[in-house]
Order: sequence, then C-alpha cells, then structure tokens
Amino acid sequence: MEDEEVMENDMLNVTAPKSQQKVSPYELLLRQNKKLGRFATAAFREVRTVLHQEIPLPSKEQFLQSLTLTPRTKFTQDSKKIDQLKREVRKSHEVLASARTVFPMKLFPDRVILDRTKITIVRRDFFWSSNVVSIRIEDILNVACGTGPLFGSISISSRVMNSIDHFEISFLWRNDAIQLKNLIQGYVIAKHNKINTTELSRKELIETISELGHDSDTR
Repeated sequence: MEDEEVMENDMLNVTAPKSQQKVSPYELLLRQNKKLGRFATAAFREVRTVLHQEIPLPSKEQFLQSLTLTPRTKFTQDSKKIDQLKREVRKSHEVLASARTVFPMKLFPDRVILDRTKITIVRRDFFWSSNVVSIRIEDILNVACGTGPLFGSISISSRVMNSIDHFEISFLWRNDAIQLKNLIQGYVIAKHNKINTTELSRKELIETISELGHDSDTR
C-alpha cells in the first residue's frame, strides 16, 4: 500500500502545472534578470538605429541666419517713442530768457522765465515762500512794457483771466524788460500764425521771435 501511495504522489508531482509548482528564489531572480536583459537589449537596438540614421545639417546661410538676432519691432518702436518724449520734455524746458527784479527796490526779488512752451512768473513775499504762475504761450493775449531811465516793467494779459486781472512785474532792469517783452510778443505772434518753431535751435528761435516782437518805431 505504501508503494502505491508513493507512486501516486510522484504521478501528481509530474503532471502538476508549472504555475502550481514551487519556484525557488534563485529561479525568480534569474527570470527577472533575463527580462531586464531583453529590455536593455531592445532599448540599445533602438538607440543604435537612431544613431545610425542620417541627420540633415543646416546650410551655411541657414546657420548664419539663425545666429542673427531678430529685431523686436514693437520694443524698438516703444523705445524710440520714449526717447523722443524725453527729448521733447527736455527741449520744452529750455530757457529762452529770464529776468529778475532789482534788489533793494524789491526786497524779495520776483522772477520771470520764458521757455519754449510757457512763461513762468515767480513772486516772493518772504523767505522760503513763493507764488508760481505758469501761462502757456498760446494763452497770452498781450504783453506791454514800460521803461524809465534805469528800470522797466512788463504787463502780461492772458485769455484765462478777465481784462482787469493781469500780471505786472515792476523794477526789472530796463534792457531786461525790453528784451523780455520783444521775445514774448514775438513768440505770441509766431504761435498765433502757426509758425513751426520746434526745429529751430535755441539761438535761432531767440533771434526769430525777437525780430518778430520788435516794435518798428523803436528801431
């Protein structure tokens, strides 16, 4: 009976499927190494195939063209506009003439400044205090000048004020008052006649508006 049981067990072990047979850890490790080896071999073959393919190289013209920087049109245009704006701002503050009241006739001297866009009147009544008024050249209606042996005065009327309220600056040196009146009057005439003075240099502009504002009977 024992011999028969042994033979049956042997038959069962032989006919049992592989999935039910016991596998040793060494065999599992060996199978995994084989799988990794097949995967590495397939990857190496793919890489070797890619490396053996012919890669087209760019021509000399294409290579040089790729090295040239593509200009940023919008950035360049914006930079030009900003630079132009800065130049216009600096140019607008370019002083054409200025005059100061005489001390001690005026204890705290006033000042009149004419630039390319406006006339600025600075009145001082005490230390570290001032009243500043700016008038565009286009808004000036009239400028008058009164002179004496030594001193002179100018009176400026603007369209943003009534006919009574105007600015008068007295106790200027006589020549300063005359020169300032001629320049302001000439600039007003040029603006009202739409004469383009933006392209003129400072010296050319002073000569032009001084000639325009010079009174004929005082030559």
